Amino acid sequence: MKKIYFSFVALLTFLENFLCAFGLIFATVATVAQIINRYWLHIEIMWISDLSLYIFIFAAIISIAITTREDAHTAVDVFVERIFKGKKAFKIGKILINFASLGIIYLLMPIFYKYFLSALEFDEWATLVPWFNTSWLVEAIFVMFILCVFHIIHNTTLLMIDLYRFGHGGAQE
Repeated sequence: MKKIYFSFVALLTFLENFLCAFGLIFATVATVAQIINRYWLHIEIMWISDLSLYIFIFAAIISIAITTREDAHTAVDVFVERIFKGKKAFKIGKILINFASLGIIYLLMPIFYKYFLSALEFDEWATLVPWFNTSWLVEAIFVMFILCVFHIIHNTTLLMIDLYRFGHGGAQE
């Protein structure tokens, strides 16, 4: 079971990294192509700008989940390091912050879920490209919050296991 779980985490990590990298590369290439089209060829292809913007936004949304996965909140870490001195205290501080984050997401999740259901039910069409449905942005943000919850729970569990091992002589401060 443990091997299946960590295989799932590895697959999720690969997918998040791939989608974020693809989004950034695609948005960059599409933007350069649009600049060439607009200023050198004098051909404006409106949907390229919209598509690159939406894909860039999607990559930015995925990067939030990646930041949560990597537990890379620099400002929070600096705050925790100053208040909680030592490895054990730092881990306890991170666990407390993760629980606070989960509590905040728990309080806000009904609002996110309502918008998610609304986006599934009612299509919202783009202004400049009338055939492009932009409801997926709201849906992607909801999925990002679900991924963040998963990563916070995963990181907190690993911290608690590490703290347990530390308390039973398995690690050194």
